Amino acid sequence: MKKYFLTSLFLASSLVFSNEEERLELLYQKIERLEAEIRELRNLLEENSILVDRSVELQQQRYLDLDARLLELSKIASVEDSELEDNPISSITDQERELFRNALVLFEESRYAEALELFTEIIIAFPFGDYAAEAYFWSGELFLAQLKYEDAKLSFLSVVDQFPDHERISDSLYKLGEIERVQGNAAEALGYYSKVITNFAESGAAQLAKKSEEIVKEQSNLVD
Repeated sequence: MKKYFLTSLFLASSLVFSNEEERLELLYQKIERLEAEIRELRNLLEENSILVDRSVELQQQRYLDLDARLLELSKIASVEDSELEDNPISSITDQERELFRNALVLFEESRYAEALELFTEIIIAFPFGDYAAEAYFWSGELFLAQLKYEDAKLSFLSVVDQFPDHERISDSLYKLGEIERVQGNAAEALGYYSKVITNFAESGAAQLAKKSEEIVKEQSNLVD
């Protein structure tokens, strides 16, 4: 009887010990899974942090680029005004130039709605004038700032389609890529970036396109 009792006690102890071992093993496995999930989340956070930093850097470069363009246009307008004094031109060209100069002033003063009205007036009154392409481009910029992507797209496409030799082509293609990127169309965005990088390799737009291209590809990899 005593022997039977000791055997039963031993078996019960073994069973309890075995159950404890199983519980510890399950707990250990659970901890391992949690640690793996934490590592994965940390990696995702680091990757997203890198993308955010690059996006901020890219946005800052866009603002600097925009300021540089405005300064360039202001200088051009000043030079052209001085040339007018020595070389009078037709009243039509004079009127277009004045409208464009006034639109730039309004733009610089952040009076965007009024600036857009003047750019639109230039496009309607002088559809193939000296400043029509610039008017389309800056209208696109204003629409883009208001998140009116379809209107902005039409403006930039007008530059590309109607003024194929204009200096704003590279910038317009890049902006079209940015619109497609914001709208979630990665393939279309990469197509526009590729055109800028291939055909306008030395332009400022190409440098921006390379960085945007890298961001789009990395975001696509995260989604995949």
